[in-house]
Amino acid sequence: MSGGRKSAGGPRPGGGNVRNEATRIARETGIPQNLAHQVALGNLSLNDVLSRMATRAKVESLMKRHELPKSLATQIALGQADLNHVLRKRRLAEHIDQNRARSILTEAAESGTALMLGLHGRKSLRGTVVEVDRYEVHVDGADGERHTVHKLQIKYACTDQENRHVRNQIKRDKTRKEPVEPIWKPQDRYGCSDRRLFGVLDEKVQVVATTLEGEVFQGVVEWMGRWEFGMVLKKKNARVVLFRHALADLRRA
Repeated sequence: MSGGRKSAGGPRPGGGNVRNEATRIARETGIPQNLAHQVALGNLSLNDVLSRMATRAKVESLMKRHELPKSLATQIALGQADLNHVLRKRRLAEHIDQNRARSILTEAAESGTALMLGLHGRKSLRGTVVEVDRYEVHVDGADGERHTVHKLQIKYACTDQENRHVRNQIKRDKTRKEPVEPIWKPQDRYGCSDRRLFGVLDEKVQVVATTLEGEVFQGVVEWMGRWEFGMVLKKKNARVVLFRHALADLRRA
């Protein structure tokens, strides 16, 4: 009997046999010759090589399709990161960068567009914004008077042209019947994070937004800024801007 035992995988082929085997593997599987040579030698398994090649191809595809850095694309390809989460996070960052300082008040001051402002105390003010300070807005009212309004007094706003379409769609929360003062301390206000608000914006779902004094708006969130967010209401594509400090509730319809 022979003194030695064959290994479990059988003897490795000699030099010529290795080259022939590598050529056969490369031809049949499409893997590069150098990797086929390592498979023929038994240093790598064919499954490992194919898996690595598939991962590399997926990484390159993710980098090209979504303009991702290689490190992040590799994490996604390996299942260590979620592509949808990564892309939504990027869309959020881009949206914030573009809309962070957006305000219907400054836009109206620059364009001269007349607005209707919904104010605390269940009041409204129609007029043209002539100046926007850090805390106050100055409006030449339709009544011929100059009004100075603290921004925290404003609950919502729309162009005067769309006033009727917006007001016809405002419903009332019956549990909020009494006028209330603005909430002056940010930490005491309704919590609606950028991530949460952008979630419904990104998904384009219908939401119901309620103010502190009970005005209820239903529609789709179109944009969001640091202090305000715009909605397209359910009917007639009427647009309204809600001030985040005046929000009492926001939920999916």
